[in-house]
Amino acid sequence: MDVSPLMRVPAEVRMIIYAYLFDDGGNKQLKIQNAGAGKLPKTDDRVRSRYYMLERSFHRRCYETTYRLETEGVSFCASIMRVNKKIYEETAYLIYGTHTFDFGCHIEAVEPFLSDLTPPSRQLIREISLYKRGPVPPYDNDRGEWRNVCRFLQEHGSIKKLRLILQGGRPSSAWEGRQEFTAEDLKLLFDIKHESLDWVGELTRLKGIQELEVLPDIHYCPPPQSTNMIIFAALSASIERGLTEFLKMQLIVA
Repeated sequence: MDVSPLMRVPAEVRMIIYAYLFDDGGNKQLKIQNAGAGKLPKTDDRVRSRYYMLERSFHRRCYETTYRLETEGVSFCASIMRVNKKIYEETAYLIYGTHTFDFGCHIEAVEPFLSDLTPPSRQLIREISLYKRGPVPPYDNDRGEWRNVCRFLQEHGSIKKLRLILQGGRPSSAWEGRQEFTAEDLKLLFDIKHESLDWVGELTRLKGIQELEVLPDIHYCPPPQSTNMIIFAALSASIERGLTEFLKMQLIVA
């Protein structure tokens, strides 16, 4: 059986060659997003899972899509990974073991993207970034998608570092009621299974998290007129302090 000329050179030299073929342009975060409606690739030399999702608009149209890499300045020669098993193993780490995979609010892409990888490649991914939408109107609730991604990662992930961006609301004027929650307050809400923290219950399915980064994405919202909106406003004000502490209490492996 003929041996590829590439396999005849020393491993150290192959690593140098791979570095040119898999140029991330200095980006340590790779953005994986859903292709938009009507933007499925016409041809693809690699089979990618396709899935259906609802358009996040007034029309709520259902369409078929797939995931794609959206980070600018990245040039990966993925075709070389199909030459043989040895080359695949040597190059997989350069992609999956040295980058954070940022799915943002495109959490529907998590399961198909990871499912398309071989189990060893999937185990190389140690860092991901997710965006959690607000749980109440006028925000676009992602309860079903969030549940699915957390349960998939519970079974198939090996994530050690999680970067979590939380959508919050800052009322345009002062409101009556609780202004902010402590970690102890949130633990009580969680223990009584308040619906505002249902998403945390799903998140705690992820085992083995060793590092958690929580960032706020705050938008202005109308003054709260209901109990749920008052809780949401206070919860949003707690993201950088009480909520971060509470999430670390629930997730971080000692």
